[in-house]
Parts: sequence; C-alpha cells; structure tokens
Amino acid sequence: MPSSRPFKGHVSTIRAHIFDFDGILADTECLHWQAMRDVLVPLEPTLSSTFTWERYQRVYIGFDDRDALRTAMEEAGKSVDDTQLRELVHAKARAFLDRVSRADIPPFPGAVEAVRAAAAVGPVALCTGAVSGDVEPLLKAFGIRELFAAVVTAEDVAKSKPDPESYVLAAKRLGIAPENCLAIEDTPHGLQAARGAGCQTLGVAQTHAPEDLTPFADRVIDNMVRFSVS
Repeated sequence: MPSSRPFKGHVSTIRAHIFDFDGILADTECLHWQAMRDVLVPLEPTLSSTFTWERYQRVYIGFDDRDALRTAMEEAGKSVDDTQLRELVHAKARAFLDRVSRADIPPFPGAVEAVRAAAAVGPVALCTGAVSGDVEPLLKAFGIRELFAAVVTAEDVAKSKPDPESYVLAAKRLGIAPENCLAIEDTPHGLQAARGAGCQTLGVAQTHAPEDLTPFADRVIDNMVRFSVS
C-alpha cells in the first residue's frame, strides 16, 4: 500500500486518513446551531439569549448532539433523563435535515480533493460527532461517499469527542493501528480525541484560530486547500 511520510516527531508511517466532517468537509456548524435553537428555545426561552452563535463556537463545537443538548439544558437549570435526551436528539436531527433541505451547502474548498488524494494512497474513514442522517446525504451530494472505507458517527459510540472512543473505533474498522492513522480535525476537542486514541493529528484552522489547535496538533494548516498527502 502506498504510504505518506510520518509527521514530524513520529516514527510511524501514515497508512490511513481519518476525516472529521463538520468544519473539515462542510461548513455546517451554523446549521447545527440553528437546529439546536429550533429545539431548545421553545422548551427553555432563556436559551434564546444565552445559546448564542458566539457561545456555540466557544463551548459547543466539537460536542456531539447528545452532549451539546444536555449541557445547554443543564446550563439553563433543566436536567434531562435518557428518554428525554433521545427525544431532543431526534428532534434536532429533524430540524437539521429541514434546514439542510432549504440550504445550498457546498464542501469546503479543497475538501473533496483532499479526500480523493488520501483515498488514492490508502484507506480513508470519517469520524464525526454528528449522527449518520446529518452526514450521509451530504457525502453523497459531494460524490465522495464511496471513498470512505469506514464511517463512525455519534450513534456508534457511548462517548463522543473529546473521548477517544470514536477514533479507536475508526482505526479498528480500517484495520490499521491508530499510530499509522492521520486524523484531520478543526477543533481542540476533535484533536484531543484523536491524540487520545494514539493517532497522528492535523489541525485545520477553518473554525478555530491556529493557536487554539496547536497544543493538540502535530501540524496546523490554514484550510483544506493546503492539505497534502506527501
């Protein structure tokens, strides 16, 4: 199998690439935030002023839907049990799909080319805190779904990012040791999850400043256009 060089400081060769979705392949974070507000604000009106886009960017990006919705409700002084949380997650998924159906969501510049370049040298996986219904339609619309040998979503794990479980599972499904996998992430939580699993890490400063990613990434690039497998 063709291989890429290891990142600086690593002795393990990169044999597979694992991509995040939101913030790496597609600019959908604002739609996720809006869909959460669609669900949360009718239940707890105070969240209209506190669950802002700025706070979402600062606190919630990198959470899966379960953790984001639970945390938002807890910050509003409301606890939710497992049944209520599942209902919130399903309602948010429906709200997100409704917004996606009314929006034109292109991939980030360079994203499709990056996946194709990575797939040309070895297997690629997707590792996302979103649910499968959020990502599958867009992967197909971008014409890259068939390139992914493995897809791990929030539904596949008990704990999502920053817990390493999702990256451990992605590497396992690829059949490649984590130290031979390069994780491509845009958030500190995502990079922490990948590093915790033992992956090499590439930070892409499309939603966070480079200095926010540097502590958790082996290397940081400005955007997906600058991605290279060599």
